[in-house]
Amino acid sequence: MPVARPRRLLLAGLTLLGLLPLPARTWTDTQGRTLEAELVSATPTAANVRRADGRTLTLSLAQLCAADQAFVAEAAAAAAKAIPAPADPQTTATPAGPATEATKAGAAAAPGSGDFNEFNTLLGLPVLTDAQLWDDEPAAVARRLKLTVEGKNAYFEGYRAYPKPPRPVLGADALMIALQAAEGRVTSILLQFANRGDFPGFQHCVVDRSQPSAGELKAFEKALKSDFTALTAALTAKLGEPKRERALFGGLDAGRLSLRWEWYGHALLVSQDQGQMVMLKIVPAGKAKSAQLGDDQVRRMFKERISRRPGGDVLLDQIPMVNQGPKGYCVPATFERYLRYAGIPADMYELAACGGNNFSGGTSFHAMTQGLANYVTRHGRGLEKTEFELTVQSVARYIDQGRPIMWGMFSTKDYNDLADANSTERKKATDLAKWKPTPTAKEIDRLYPDPESAHACLIIGYNRASKEIAVSDSWGPRFQERWIPAAAAQKVSQGEYWVLGW
Repeated sequence: MPVARPRRLLLAGLTLLGLLPLPARTWTDTQGRTLEAELVSATPTAANVRRADGRTLTLSLAQLCAADQAFVAEAAAAAAKAIPAPADPQTTATPAGPATEATKAGAAAAPGSGDFNEFNTLLGLPVLTDAQLWDDEPAAVARRLKLTVEGKNAYFEGYRAYPKPPRPVLGADALMIALQAAEGRVTSILLQFANRGDFPGFQHCVVDRSQPSAGELKAFEKALKSDFTALTAALTAKLGEPKRERALFGGLDAGRLSLRWEWYGHALLVSQDQGQMVMLKIVPAGKAKSAQLGDDQVRRMFKERISRRPGGDVLLDQIPMVNQGPKGYCVPATFERYLRYAGIPADMYELAACGGNNFSGGTSFHAMTQGLANYVTRHGRGLEKTEFELTVQSVARYIDQGRPIMWGMFSTKDYNDLADANSTERKKATDLAKWKPTPTAKEIDRLYPDPESAHACLIIGYNRASKEIAVSDSWGPRFQERWIPAAAAQKVSQGEYWVLGW
């Protein structure tokens, strides 16, 4: 029997959730297989659905039965009627604030045709190749934006760049551009402008752990105001008056001003945190709140992600990677990776602001966990501080549950040299069952806790036979997995261990 051709949708890509009451339904493919899920969005060739456990899947329309194809086409047609065209600033009330002069100056009307070239021209970035970003291959988008891969596994992809010189976007200089993807689909593009971590005038603070001068602080405040004014003026002039957007951390960041514009399935969110940062996020418009997983679902999800390799390695190798760059964002970057791994939205810049990072980039575990407690609780999880001697047995108790361990330690040069050398030789081993770590007792004895090298990373695995643990640092793909004897790790430990609880 020939496969029915999918009915043509009215839009190149349309987010449906929140526009129409679309309850879960039974989907049937051309082979008679069924799936219970709700329709979230659609493109001319695919339907994106979400199961009851919160996982999103992409179904090819060509492989669905005729009734399902008709359902998607009808839902898209109904939703299209409910979506107003982007506001024309010539007929929209001029907002108060920094965009007023740009609007009064007679800026061009918002793009009414949905031409992706107008969107790219507005941003000054080749974000789109058609009218919809959310069905593009993440790696292809990253190549267009000249982003470097920071990590890729079966669940998560990440790409990032700290452009030198900064990238002009909407009249401001982007100091960092990142792309996040999950299960093969782009979930967000993030651009950071003036911010404490990447601001050029504060780089010496990271090196010498000093505080900025009064002049440097004044220059930073001026940059925050200038960047926010430029972004909001450019977007308002083209897309009309914005709406206020609720920030990620709610009442924990009372100083945040966040504004929202929409363009054909894309939401552009500009936020300013007092004394912290200005950022632009591009996310799916109408994006629904992530489904909260129950305790049993999280336990099952974590255990399903445990890898057991020949030779005795037990590893959590599906954790997203983050490249924190040269700034001291190890604590917020580590928390971002852990939270996203558990299905909780997170970004290291917002976490740093929430945790009260200082100008040298340092953030304490105590400040971070205090600031995050309510946010994590609202997502059905908890943060647990645990105490133990750093041995393979103590690590195994959590890794065997699928739970990484956030570890506070001292990342000294001797430790890193030892970890790199051991990991390099380990990769050459042809039989891990016979592998013996390379560090000698004398080399391990030389390790010591140096407060100047305080750091945070993840413990992600262990091997009982070799008495090693696996660690992961937020410095990019080369540091995704390193192995070191537990005895060496104990020598540089701060005794700070945190896990996500249920």
